Amino acid sequence: MQTITRQVQWFVLLVVTSATLVVLVSAHRIPWSDWQRLLLFYFMFVVASWVRIPDPRGGQITPSTVLTYLAIYLFDPQTALLVVGLGRTIGYVFSRGWTPWRALMNGSFMGLSVALGGVAFRVLGGLPGQIELSSALAAFVVGPLVHQIANNFFVAFGLSRWRETPFVSTWLSGVRDLLGPNLLSIPTAAFLAVLYTKVHYLWILAYLVLLWFQWEALRLYIKRRQLYAQIVDGLVVATDVNFPLSRGHARRVADLAVAISREMGLSETRVESIQFAALLHDVGMIGKDDLLDRPILTAEDLEGLLDHVRVGAEVARELPRKEIATLILRHHEKYDGTGYPTGLKGEAIPHGARVLALAEAVDSMSSGAFPYNAPLSPESVRAHVAAERGRAFDPGVVDAFLRTLDKGSIALSPSGSPESTRVPTAKLGGLPVT
Repeated sequence: MQTITRQVQWFVLLVVTSATLVVLVSAHRIPWSDWQRLLLFYFMFVVASWVRIPDPRGGQITPSTVLTYLAIYLFDPQTALLVVGLGRTIGYVFSRGWTPWRALMNGSFMGLSVALGGVAFRVLGGLPGQIELSSALAAFVVGPLVHQIANNFFVAFGLSRWRETPFVSTWLSGVRDLLGPNLLSIPTAAFLAVLYTKVHYLWILAYLVLLWFQWEALRLYIKRRQLYAQIVDGLVVATDVNFPLSRGHARRVADLAVAISREMGLSETRVESIQFAALLHDVGMIGKDDLLDRPILTAEDLEGLLDHVRVGAEVARELPRKEIATLILRHHEKYDGTGYPTGLKGEAIPHGARVLALAEAVDSMSSGAFPYNAPLSPESVRAHVAAERGRAFDPGVVDAFLRTLDKGSIALSPSGSPESTRVPTAKLGGLPVT
């Protein structure tokens, strides 16, 4: 556990111990005589947990949601905890190697959350192994819902302690981002439960066919995300080539924008959009490098420079998330309404654009990029940002930026450029963040 904080170590130890104690205390209630069915389900869950696809945002995705809900419908909570928790642990070991705390943590998170979902299923009238959809329809929805919320709770608490981000917003963003897609698996799980109980338990093997389709769908989804990430990376390289003196500017702005966004407790979906917008915020400057070399800018030259936000937004509209284009278009708006292109003010400016505006300005000041003639010292950058609080920059974004400096999440190096001091913890869109 040397790579995680002391708080996370204690949390993992508490969760693993709790799961183990529940199994030991309730071992006499587990239907060991029905070992054939338990072993079959365990085998299925190991296979489902073994099948993993790398997620560009960090971690890996496994198509085991249907089996998780099926365990809630078929087994008592303590049995579901044992089968699912152990199956998840062993599946993790097969797919990612034996890292004890990670494997046990994954199994315990999943096992305890499934057990809680099973308790909710029974409280609302569901009878494990006796599927009656008409009399306990609410139980078939609420059981998986409780499981998802509980699992997101365990994961969010660990991540928030690790990344030092607000717990509640991390938890709620996880629920919001993952709940809908996962709950779409309820009808499939209910259908398999009917086949398992009404026809024959070997019908669960039909899940192996579904598993292939789920894997293929996930693979295509991830491949599409990676393609967009490669396109973005190519545009960043093109911008760097066009402006060699500001090489790395976009990536530094992205690092800083992500750090500020996480400090503000934004969801990973919003953080990802801000990161992409930061990486592409100057793509509209391609072809305008000659303007920056002129000693005097005419009104026409200045208009051409300011138009880069519109051009960049047009390029970004080809990405699947349309808000990325909006953030690029608005990243030079100022909080007091004196920015461009349309002079939006305060809360009318998209929140992500306010984050991007500060991150872009900080790196330009630190590195001496246009419109600054020379790099400013870290103290001068900090003083300038604080002075522009409520004028050029959103007060909340300024406060979050200052907190990242105080915590050491981001440091302004003596040479000027912002650099992350935190060990990388995730990837968004296949590109490194903090």
